[in-house]
Amino acid sequence: MRVHNIKLLLVPLAVVAFIIFAVVSQPVTASSPADTLQATDRQSGITLHKEASLDAVELGQVVSYTVTIKNDGAETVTPTLLDALPDDLALQTKTITATAGTATFEKNSLTWTGSLQQGDEVQISYGAIPPSTSTTEKTITNIAQLSVGGATLEAEASITTTKPDLGLWGSFVNFLALVLVSFDTMIGNVGIPYSFGFSIILFTLLVRAATFPLNVQQIKSSKAMQELQPKMKELQEKHKNDREKLAQAQMALYKEHGVNPLGGCLPMLVQMPIWFALYRSLLQLSREGLLNEGFFWIPSLAGPVSDYGQGLSSWLFPLIDGAPPIGWGPAIAYMILPALLVVSQLYMQQMMTPPSSDPQQASMQSVMKFMPLMFGYFSLIVPSGLTLYWFTSNTLAIVQQYFTKTNTVAAPSPQTSSAEPEESTADKAVSKESEANKKKENVKTKRRKKSRRKR
Repeated sequence: MRVHNIKLLLVPLAVVAFIIFAVVSQPVTASSPADTLQATDRQSGITLHKEASLDAVELGQVVSYTVTIKNDGAETVTPTLLDALPDDLALQTKTITATAGTATFEKNSLTWTGSLQQGDEVQISYGAIPPSTSTTEKTITNIAQLSVGGATLEAEASITTTKPDLGLWGSFVNFLALVLVSFDTMIGNVGIPYSFGFSIILFTLLVRAATFPLNVQQIKSSKAMQELQPKMKELQEKHKNDREKLAQAQMALYKEHGVNPLGGCLPMLVQMPIWFALYRSLLQLSREGLLNEGFFWIPSLAGPVSDYGQGLSSWLFPLIDGAPPIGWGPAIAYMILPALLVVSQLYMQQMMTPPSSDPQQASMQSVMKFMPLMFGYFSLIVPSGLTLYWFTSNTLAIVQQYFTKTNTVAAPSPQTSSAEPEESTADKAVSKESEANKKKENVKTKRRKKSRRKR
């Protein structure tokens, strides 16, 4: 039976691994400039210079760029700078500074405009990150274009990416980030909107497919536990004054019917590393500027919390002039999915938790009723992308529970006669143990009597 279950688990895992490998192993090509440019360009008294703070940069680390514009001409000029970063670099918008003029950004491009008199000089600085999902040992060229008086100046700065030391856990986190980015690219190329949100849904489908045998086992275990409730009641009535015998009888009953009372926890335990790794990967993608996309009503899948250590105080509390720091509109939009998550969690818990007459199990179930509220709170302090994963996983679990439960044959219950109920294996086990204990006591008593006679 165990070998059969392992085979059932290996088949979907192999399929999922093949799909992920096919997606992430697609070659990544980057366009290179047709002409070789220099770090400095001069025309008509205007000088444009660009440099990077580092020549070699680890993937996922910030590199600073500085663009310098100087007017050595006799007239005042009003140039416009366009610095469009390549796909291999993510602009860090919070790091943009300019000593004069106005610097703005849109997506992954920076624009600067200003007026320069004779002898004036301005510096525009910003940070960028080569994402951890990029290719190592690759030269990335960043070109700045300056338009002034009908002329165009161009200057470039190049860096070479190096491989960071991520460790085993960091490599797993980066692998999930790479899978999400690959799915995002694949779905976006088809022309489907909200591609990153749908890439998370696709990833959830693959995880559910990989854990399908475990989920089926969980549903069967839940149904079997429900079928055993009448027998459990009988054991509780029979051994109500002896908790030790009751526990032994219950374990024997579980063994007799092949039921594991903890079998329902296995799918959750398997998915827990994926939850933590997905959380880390979403924060990583958000930090690297690859997760700015929204999903239907959700402003951003990186929000409301997009960095470590942030909580409700970063977006919901305290109220400023009667409104959250980010405003009521975005705050309400971010709270809709957590509310749906709590509802789905409560409904799924009701479907998958059989009623129990066992006091210990009933107590455990009453504690588990708080789990949906805990998930609801967690969803308010993590990126919405992770909440989307949880909600999609719950929805798929509900659908799977419905179809699997209707097609699952009920666990056979022990046959009983109309005159007198047949003693179950659980009762037999307890009776045998009681008889053995009595025999031991009789032997001890006989030995005591013999020792007294000898005296």
